[in-house]
Amino acid sequence: MLLYRLDQAQHGSVLVAQQKAKTAVDFRRPTGASESALADGGLHWRLLGMTNLTPLEGGLPILRDGRVIGAIGVSGMQSTQDAQAAAAGVAAFGA
Repeated sequence: MLLYRLDQAQHGSVLVAQQKAKTAVDFRRPTGASESALADGGLHWRLLGMTNLTPLEGGLPILRDGRVIGAIGVSGMQSTQDAQAAAAGVAAFGA
């Protein structure tokens, strides 16, 4: 496990980033998928009742040979920016 926090980053973003990474691993998909489902409304609102789900962009699973081997979670900017930073991290990892 690796955690990197910029000097001026708010402390609350650390836990959010960790939760995004955990959600990406647990559900084997980008956290943005859950955020999009909530935006669609309807039955998707039931996601808000899940205590093990962080439906915000910025969490991506790291896949190798179709298997989840880890995740990256980013927090502290707008969710779309968090997702871009996470994607750059996955790309740098080579997955």
